[in-house]
Amino acid sequence: MVGGGKASWVQMLSSASLSGSALLIPNLLRDEFGANTIEIGLITASFNAALFGSSFYFGRYSDVHGRRIILQVGLALTSIAIFLLIFAGDVSSIAIVRLIVGLCAGIYPSALLAHVYDSDKKVGKFSAFGSLGFGIGVFLAGIISIYYEIFLACSILMFAAFTISLLIPFPREKHQKVPLFPREILKRNYPVYLSVMFRHTGANMIWVIYPLFLQDLGAASWFIGTIYAVNALAQFVFMNFVDRFSSKKLVIAGFIFSIVTFPSYTLATEAWQIIPAQITIAAAWSSLYVGSVKFVMERNEEKGTSAGLLQSSLSISAIIGAVCGGIAAYVYGYHGAMYIATVLASIGLVVFFISLRRVERSPQKEIKTV
Repeated sequence: MVGGGKASWVQMLSSASLSGSALLIPNLLRDEFGANTIEIGLITASFNAALFGSSFYFGRYSDVHGRRIILQVGLALTSIAIFLLIFAGDVSSIAIVRLIVGLCAGIYPSALLAHVYDSDKKVGKFSAFGSLGFGIGVFLAGIISIYYEIFLACSILMFAAFTISLLIPFPREKHQKVPLFPREILKRNYPVYLSVMFRHTGANMIWVIYPLFLQDLGAASWFIGTIYAVNALAQFVFMNFVDRFSSKKLVIAGFIFSIVTFPSYTLATEAWQIIPAQITIAAAWSSLYVGSVKFVMERNEEKGTSAGLLQSSLSISAIIGAVCGGIAAYVYGYHGAMYIATVLASIGLVVFFISLRRVERSPQKEIKTV
């Protein structure tokens, strides 16, 4: 495995834990507690709001104070937070615990990603193990299908990631001065931050109702997990090969695949027909995510902060997308949300081209071109 092996194990296990614990939350809220899509969207948005704030703060903190402690504390707290889901017995308590999970889950990813980039710069291969973990998590959740058992298993997976993190060496740690509001970092990277926000807002309009959409197409819990796992395994394959391409080409490819895939979901009349789109959306996310990470890592010494801001931009779009997706599905149905997502991905591509051209024409010589 990349990054000395241990970092990739942490990435895989923590990703499995988070994805598995989240997969059937919409189904739990609707089927057990009678929540509608608007309420489900708001709860998902609260999780992502917590993730946004935590990613922004602790990404910078890892540059200023070191990555080891941030990584280990974040993993331990997230394991405890996921365990608390076992005791959530109504809509309000699930909302509160999911918010806590979001706060904890935003602590460690930037520190782990920055450590791996400093070690060998192969962010594509490292990210692939996150996708593999995602596939393992959702598949296990679908197979287990009993909610409290899912949360217990996912908490154990996160604790295993914490245990392995204790063995990771950090020989190259650098402590940097980063302003509380990193204006220059935002200026260097806003072509990715802003454009990805548009696309990911649209994507999250789909993901917030996606398990319900699949269930209404006739998919049982185990098949929902299988459908998600197909996407994750395809990401694992794609991410192992995309490091060779420039960040600019990868970002553009990610937008194009998204624009093609989002409206294709509306063509499905049975759950199995979604599977080809799971592969193309895997190509979309593999290209867009790895391209975005490479973009910010190549241009910044403050890698924890820049990675944290990328995660924060994803979280902002997840907040907006969850709320808008819940409302759009309630008013226009599933297909309406998917068409709106297509429009937003198209806007994101245009924004990327325009903003990147402005940055490349900037007189700031320290900015590396792609």
